Amino acid sequence: RRSRGSALTTGLIILTLVTLLGLAGASSAHVERLVAQNEAFRENAASAASAGIEMAISEILTSSDPATVKPVVSGRMPDAGDVFEATLQFAGYETTLPQSPGAPLAGAHFDIVSTGKSARNAVDRQRVRVMWVVAPPGEITPADCEPLLPRHCFQRGELLRLSWQRL
Repeated sequence: RRSRGSALTTGLIILTLVTLLGLAGASSAHVERLVAQNEAFRENAASAASAGIEMAISEILTSSDPATVKPVVSGRMPDAGDVFEATLQFAGYETTLPQSPGAPLAGAHFDIVSTGKSARNAVDRQRVRVMWVVAPPGEITPADCEPLLPRHCFQRGELLRLSWQRL
């Protein structure tokens, strides 16, 4: 009789342990699913921030003068609730660009900081520095591409991405 009672107790203890292991596994799977969703939201925020940078660059290239570029560009990603806001700051001119003789050129430097926001308050910030090759604001002495060293000759309208970083 005593052995029958101990077998029942042992069976109930094993059943309880197996149930607890099953619950722990289910809980772990739920946590991993939430982590994967959060990562997807972070990626969406990064995509929105990148879109903000591209829209800011488009704003620069469609402007007639570097000083008249809109300071803020914002928008919403298509088919999503993700949004971006990019701030543009004109940082000044570089007048020593190597260039072909003839039309003098200058490099208009811009700092762009874009913030992308996604669901569950996921946020991503990126900074880009670009140079847009334009006519100089005044008289300059052009720097020749050659004869000292063969270098890249800049052309008007060219846009160079100088740096990128995630903030």
